[in-house]
Amino acid sequence: MNTKKINIPVHDSNGYLIGFRELNVLWECPTCGSEMGDPQLTQHAEDGFHGNVHIWESKCGHIAKYADLKEMRNDQK
Repeated sequence: MNTKKINIPVHDSNGYLIGFRELNVLWECPTCGSEMGDPQLTQHAEDGFHGNVHIWESKCGHIAKYADLKEMRNDQK
């Protein structure tokens, strides 16, 4: 099972950015299961917050949203 540690933006229930979070996620496309491209750290600014998040291109061409990724806990690895 291939996992990656990435940074993602965190939004409140109204959709406003409230911070950033680091996650371990299963590194496969949620649509077809193929491996996704290497994550690249990029600067992100929204609602007065500034931080870094990871972006990537899936080799299969599908778009994988942060919300679609499966978080892996330490006991699942």
